[in-house]
Amino acid sequence: MSWGMEDPKKRKDILALMELSTQKMMENPNHVNEVKKSSDGCWMMQIYGLQRCDICDLDVNCPVKLEKLWQEYCEENNIIVEKNSDA
Repeated sequence: MSWGMEDPKKRKDILALMELSTQKMMENPNHVNEVKKSSDGCWMMQIYGLQRCDICDLDVNCPVKLEKLWQEYCEENNIIVEKNSDA
């Protein structure tokens, strides 16, 4: 079985995502080729128009996930990043 299919909630969410995908492809068979890149780099936002990090584990270099990990690291280590507007 797939990684999320054992959990009933994840199974329901994944099936809903598959249904949304089918709907988008029926509306426009070229959806995947014509879709614009999302502003934050999330492929789910790009393809589905929604972001579901809890059911997405396909991209280890996900910019959303990397930013979240970086913010958590900064918080845990009391790091404050200041932006220099003079640069």
